[in-house]
Order: sequence, then structure tokens, then C-alpha cells
Amino acid sequence: MSIPAKKAKSPRSTAYVEYKNVDPGMETALYYGFTPLGGPLVVTKEDRERARGLGYEDRTEPSALVPSLEERVALFRHYEEQNFDGHAQPIMLCGELQSGISGKKKSGDERKLSFEIMGSGKSVAEATLIQTAFATLQEEGHTELTLVLNSVGDRDSMNRFLRELGNYYKKHMALLPQSCKTLLRKNPLDLIKCTHEKCMLLAEGAPKTIGSLGDESRRHFKEVLEFLEELEIPYCIEHSLIGNRLYATETLFEIREALGGGTSRVLCSGARYNGLGKRLGFKREVPSVGMNLLFPKDAKSASAKRKILFRKPSIFFLQLGFCAKLKSLRVIEMMRKIGIPLYQALCRDKLTTQISSAENLRIPYSIILGQREALENSVIVRNTVSRAQETVKLQNLAEYFKKMKLG
Repeated sequence: MSIPAKKAKSPRSTAYVEYKNVDPGMETALYYGFTPLGGPLVVTKEDRERARGLGYEDRTEPSALVPSLEERVALFRHYEEQNFDGHAQPIMLCGELQSGISGKKKSGDERKLSFEIMGSGKSVAEATLIQTAFATLQEEGHTELTLVLNSVGDRDSMNRFLRELGNYYKKHMALLPQSCKTLLRKNPLDLIKCTHEKCMLLAEGAPKTIGSLGDESRRHFKEVLEFLEELEIPYCIEHSLIGNRLYATETLFEIREALGGGTSRVLCSGARYNGLGKRLGFKREVPSVGMNLLFPKDAKSASAKRKILFRKPSIFFLQLGFCAKLKSLRVIEMMRKIGIPLYQALCRDKLTTQISSAENLRIPYSIILGQREALENSVIVRNTVSRAQETVKLQNLAEYFKKMKLG
């Protein structure tokens, strides 16, 4: 955890954790295992210099929704300063990132929050972020939401794609507008997003990043899509979603809200950044994925920061097998809606590791979801002290815990 949460001064203080001066947009994320940063994380001059050392040029406003390389560098600095490398992985953080550039302030009409999962390369990390974003935005009053996503794979995948893309445009050089031919020499990726009519026609037949994915990247993206289908999140693949080539790997995504008349606005932008840790000098890689979430002025919730009194989890959620992992986020969302938080370790596969964590935390109850339970749409509820357990259907789970007076 990035900050020591203070105990609430109330008769039931042992059952609650108090987070002071936090954005209300973070409350939903607490149920999914995120921890508030404890205050804005400011991008320093040194962060920007390290980013530029990787080939970075700041061409965007600090308030831009797309996560910037300098923000990723600031997060890794925070990861190092807090000695998170010695903690159980992954580290799940949420909070505000500030550019630190004087004279440039973000608009008072909107707020932007960052959500990061650092230390996990598993597809469930992307699924957790996306599910958290949808749940958070829906709580804020947004309804017409659609996910668009793409995969650029690992570095080898991207290099294969760039070679194929360059060869494709060289073959069609004569069809390019004169003003766009220089883009091919500078960066062929810019041609994919060029709005010139001829470029748009050529882009339709251009190679797609998905076609260049290696076996592992293809498997990873397939798993992400399986999570989305299990969660019934509407999505489409957008091949022009490429991201920042200096850090983006594997999955990239945006959540858009329909505004009517065929228009939309982007409320969430995220990407995986697996290779950045070693490039910044870390001894081992820290596979990570993060997103920025935008809260427009017309959202229903107030933008003022406030105190959140959050119930300490009394249940540890354990899962075994990919089929069970697919249903895990549905269980967490089900419990969130009745106000019952869970400890979870979705990024871990071994049941023994999860049980050890539950025992160390001395949690009184466990929810166990295995392959058999996943197929039967049920879970096992276990009393840690008495070892008594019973099988409960998923549709009855909320009512079951309400009767136990946990919700």
C-alpha cells in the first residue's frame, strides 16, 4: 500500500479505514483493490528529463487524457521511492498526476484521475482496469459507454508491423499526396491517422498490428477479449489505436461516451507499458498497465474532495483456474453493489499462495471459486475459524451475506 490509512475515530473504528481528502471518483476503485496515492503525484523536472532521455518530446498539453511517458516515469520513481519492489505484486494505485509545469493548470470543468496496476503482466490486470473504469463512470452517471481497443504486442511484434507498414506505403508511394510523402520517411504511423482522403483510403488496406502479433501477445489479447465477453462489456477493435510507441505495449484501450448525432467523447484512455522499467534502470522488469479517467463537469457527482470511510474487508476471495478467473470480476462487482469489499489476488494463479495471504491477514471468511464452481455459477463460502463451508449460487450470494449482516 502506498499510504498508511488512518483509523477512523468512531465506535467501530477497527472495522473501517479512513481516507482523507480523496476524489470521490476513487471510491469504486477501492472495492477492486486500488489504494489512493495519498495526494497528487507531481511530475518533476527530473521526470521530464528522464522521459526525454528515452526519446520523448512533449507535444501535448499536461491535461491530455492519453497517459504520457513523463507520467509513467513519475510512477516508476514513486514505485522506487516507496520500495514497492519488496512488496507483494501487483501494486494497485489510484490518484491524481500533476505535470508540475507552472502556468498550465487543468480546466476546472473536469477532473482527471490515474489508475495503475504495476507488477503484473497478466490479462486480468487489463480486465480489472476496464471493469473499474466502467463501474466508476456508471456511478458518475454515464450510460452510453463503448470500449475500443487494440493490441500492438511486444517490441518484436511492433518491429514486424513497422516493417510491413513501411513496405506497404512504399509500394503505394505514387498514391500518396505530395504533402504526406514526408510522413513516410519520418513516421509511417502518422499516415494511418492522416485525414487526407487519399491517405484514409490507403489506410483501410494497410497492415494491422494484430496481424503482426507473436504467439504470446496473441494469447494475451485473446484472454483480454474473453474477460470483456464474460463481463458483457460492449467493445470493438480499432486498428488505428496505436498509442505512444516509446512506452506502449500489448493492449491499448479507450472508453467513449455517445453524445448523440454520431459524436462521442473519450472518457478513458489506457495502455500497457511492460518494457519501461528496465529502460529506466530497474534490475528486473515491472510489467504494468494504467489508464487516465476523465470526469466531465456534467457528471452527477460533486468534484470536491472528501473523506471516505471504507469498510475493512472481512472476506478473502480465492480463485483457481482461468475459467474461475473470468468470473471473478463479476463476483467483486456483485459484492461492491451491496457495499462489501473483498481482499483479492486475481493476478496470482496458485491457490496455496492465495490461501497463505488470507491466513496472514486473519480474514474470518473466504469465497472460493474453482473450475467446478465457475461451471456451476456458484462459489464456496468458508468460515476460516470453524472450517465450515457451504456452496452458494452466484445469484444468491448478495442475499447470503446480507443475512450474515456483512452488507
